[in-house]
Amino acid sequence: MNNRTYGAQSMYGTLKKALIHRPGPEFSDEINYRNFGYTGPVPVLEEAQTEHDVFARYLKEWGVEIEYIGETLPQCIGTTYVTDNGIITDKGAIISRLGKPQRHGEETVVAKKLLQMGIPIYYSVIAPGTVEGGGETIWLDRSTLLIGNTYRTNNEAYEQIKKLLEPEIKVIQFQLPHYKGKGTVLHLGSVCSLLDKNLAVVYLPLMPIAMLRLLEERNMKLIEITKEEFSHSASNILAVAPRKLIMLEGNPRVRDILTENNCEVKEMPGKWTGYDRCAGPTCMTMSILREYD
Repeated sequence: MNNRTYGAQSMYGTLKKALIHRPGPEFSDEINYRNFGYTGPVPVLEEAQTEHDVFARYLKEWGVEIEYIGETLPQCIGTTYVTDNGIITDKGAIISRLGKPQRHGEETVVAKKLLQMGIPIYYSVIAPGTVEGGGETIWLDRSTLLIGNTYRTNNEAYEQIKKLLEPEIKVIQFQLPHYKGKGTVLHLGSVCSLLDKNLAVVYLPLMPIAMLRLLEERNMKLIEITKEEFSHSASNILAVAPRKLIMLEGNPRVRDILTENNCEVKEMPGKWTGYDRCAGPTCMTMSILREYD
């Protein structure tokens, strides 16, 4: 790693350090919860914290050094999904300008924490650009970044990131469909998780055709999930190292296929932190330092 202390231009290189946020009082505040657009039962904070603690324990068991954000702004109920707030490159952090107005302010808290950790701010996306960082981007390899064009991430942000990173890093944009509209999260990372250089879990009905062709050109083995599994966040799998994975409980078919493909899988509960939020372990992880060639 050449003594790097940050840089995570990979989805599956061994994760050495991560930034996470344990749900706090903001997570289960009913007024904020409704303002955010959620209609289901208000989360039970203690249960959500227990779920997150299981997740953190798994990271530690696999040797990941963890940093916690700590307190966040009282209205920022999305901070637990810290990945959306930025992209950690070898040159520092690209700070998001989040696409959901109710999340504005999270990125300031995260940027302050990153600076405290000694990670420089390489760039901050500016208006009218909006991008939800790690959720909307996939590192196909160290020098190829895929980015979605969605209701949360627009072309203006893509142009800013492309200008910043190219020609050293190729940035490829993919248009995602309307799906359930502006009120529903659909990121590029919602339809694909890279688990190794030649293995991915995908939800084909929502995957951009050009992206599918690109993965096929790379001879990627694709594990397809069903509509029901998609609703259980089966495409949201964190690779802590190649084929060492954390996923949500409730997707036994996918888990068994992964095991058959020489993957080591840890399953975490996700009643409040996962299914309820169309989220999962990748959303809860800002990769700070990963190993790669």
